[in-house]
Amino acid sequence: MGKKQAEIILKILEENGYEAYFVGGCVRDWLLNRPVHDIDICTNAHPGDVMRLFPDHVPTGLKHGTVSVKLDGSLYEVTTYRTEGRYEDFRRPSEVSFVSELRIDLERRDFTMNAIAMDRNGCLKDPLQGKADLENGLIRAVGIPVQRFREDALRILRAVRFAAQLHFQIEPATLAAMSETSFLLSHIAMERVRDELHKIMDSPAPEVGARLLAETAALHTSPLLQRLFSVRQEYVSRLPFLANLPQKWALLMYAAGLDPDQARGVCHELKLSKRETEAVCSFVQHITQLKPKWDEPTVIDWRPLLLQTGLPFCLELSNLLEAVWKNMPALDLKKSLEDTYEKMPVKSVQELALNGKQLYTLLDKKPGQWVQHMLQHLWEQTAFYGLANTPEALLEEAKKEVARHEY
Repeated sequence: MGKKQAEIILKILEENGYEAYFVGGCVRDWLLNRPVHDIDICTNAHPGDVMRLFPDHVPTGLKHGTVSVKLDGSLYEVTTYRTEGRYEDFRRPSEVSFVSELRIDLERRDFTMNAIAMDRNGCLKDPLQGKADLENGLIRAVGIPVQRFREDALRILRAVRFAAQLHFQIEPATLAAMSETSFLLSHIAMERVRDELHKIMDSPAPEVGARLLAETAALHTSPLLQRLFSVRQEYVSRLPFLANLPQKWALLMYAAGLDPDQARGVCHELKLSKRETEAVCSFVQHITQLKPKWDEPTVIDWRPLLLQTGLPFCLELSNLLEAVWKNMPALDLKKSLEDTYEKMPVKSVQELALNGKQLYTLLDKKPGQWVQHMLQHLWEQTAFYGLANTPEALLEEAKKEVARHEY
């Protein structure tokens, strides 16, 4: 997908007597020299005209005037100039009306920086002064701010996300309207809220986003979520040093003092996947057990953690600890972890010279949960306490362990 390729669509529309412009986020990001992932086109051609001119298309949103034109394997959304009726669900208009003027179409958009059109020669149509707001680092709602957020409450979180991604300020009247209408976010599906929160957390300045979320009380209907994004900004500013979202959620939860049960509740509220939920909860459980103090590094005994969780998890946990101790990086955590791992003569249960079936057969016992506990014990003894990894030595130790605990 590229601008040069998309210019072909604009050229064909113009050659057939229609207007056509790039619009929205792609224009904003071109002006900011940021990567562009989606290219949107607006036109006064009606959907039927677009489908006639571009036989290779997908009728993705005819009700709202959108046709996806396929060109060299890429899809470009082409949408007819429109105005919108009432928003009955605080998210999408109940009806749209096609119009012939570009300005009317731009006036329905969320923020001035997203209401700039560009022709295929790079000339701008900017009746709402979006370029000036871009140059001044300002996020300003189009028209009456309260009305924009009442139409689509998700725009509140989009404004916060743009502020965090671009390190922009929010224009005062727009910010006031966000606070005034934040209660409407209760009508928005949690999946959409979660996706915006993820983008805020993945932004270069998540502390800006957290401050705005707290200031506007955007998450007030979820006390635990509001609590997470109300922690000290110096903790939130560490999120960019973490590798993935489960680590980032765990850091916020640790900063907010959530226990593992509360962490699981937040994950369910956010509708995270089972895999993500287990990762977050495991991080929270182990970081809570370690109780590291912010910017006060200590030596970590990696042995029990390696036995319990394995090397990949410990590497991620060390990344989380490094973020907690970011301002006092006195310890080479990863080196101490890797050194401990390398010194282990047996690095997993699977490397033991006896397997579970051999154990219960040689001990003449019925299989059961005790076998896994025994294998874990034998691994610990061979990994760190000098037990030889031979069938004879393992069996002898297993007999002693049986006598001690009467498995």
